[in-house]
Order: sequence, then structure tokens, then C-alpha cells
Amino acid sequence: MKVSVIIKALNEERNIVRAIESACTAVKKVGGGGEVILADSLSIDNTVELASHYSLRIVQLVNPLDHCCGVGAELGYQIALGEYIYILDADMELNGDFLLAA
Repeated sequence: MKVSVIIKALNEERNIVRAIESACTAVKKVGGGGEVILADSLSIDNTVELASHYSLRIVQLVNPLDHCCGVGAELGYQIALGEYIYILDADMELNGDFLLAA
């Protein structure tokens, strides 16, 4: 089972490491070559810089006028390769066993 975890973010440098590490742990537990995607809405802080130290895919908006509530989920969905998709806000943590249970 291949799972794509999409982390949607905007200026989340205080939380992004925790979100990424929890998502990576959960994806590894499921196995199947899952992926973690950061869908960034043009953060102006260090969110993308911090994320770039991890093995994940980073996608960003090009036009700041495209920013809206659901854009992160849509942006990540467009490049996701998983059979299943989980959307995580960047200020949250994913319980390591949740994907297995789901």
C-alpha cells in the first residue's frame, strides 16, 4: 500500500520539523514506498529551508494570488503518487500507528 502524506504549510518554521518527522515515521511503518510531500504556499520564513533537509518532495505555489484555504491540499494532490492520501496541517503531528489502523 503506497501512502502519500501531504503537509500543507505557510510560515510554519516553528512546527514543520515535528510534522515532517512524524509523517516520515508513519509512512515508514506502512511501508510500500510511500512519500511525504510539503505543499508550501510561498512561506517567507524558514519553512522550506528546514524541510529541504529531509527526504521528501517540496512543491510551492508560483503566484501568491493563488493562495487560498484549500490550495495546499490541491497542490500536493496534483503530484502525489500514492494509492491513498493523508493531508496533514504543518502545525500537527501524525500518530505513527494511525496510517496502519486506517
